[in-house]
Amino acid sequence: MGAIYNLNPASVPTPPQPLARNAGTPVSTAITTTSSVALAANANRANYSFYNAGPATILLREGTTVAANSYERPLPPGFHFHSEPSSYRYTGPVSMIATSGTATVMVTESTLI
Repeated sequence: MGAIYNLNPASVPTPPQPLARNAGTPVSTAITTTSSVALAANANRANYSFYNAGPATILLREGTTVAANSYERPLPPGFHFHSEPSSYRYTGPVSMIATSGTATVMVTESTLI
């Protein structure tokens, strides 16, 4: 089967332009075995990131609640998570829970300029 190529550059859509954002400030947060909102909703959020300084694994979920059986991604100690850098930015709350004990997480949020 052959491939189709567009050789007419006038019909190529313009990609979205990157959003201007600030650098953000990391904040140390203690995460326990009780579900908590680690990052509140922010309509001006450009992106966010988390670094798990340990010692426990944390479970992440976009939304107001997270549980051991209802999460989007685990973040083991020593791992970093960065939200998808695209024009489809998530501006709602992000919740976390530790799998055991207490974990220290560096939370960083960049906002639009």
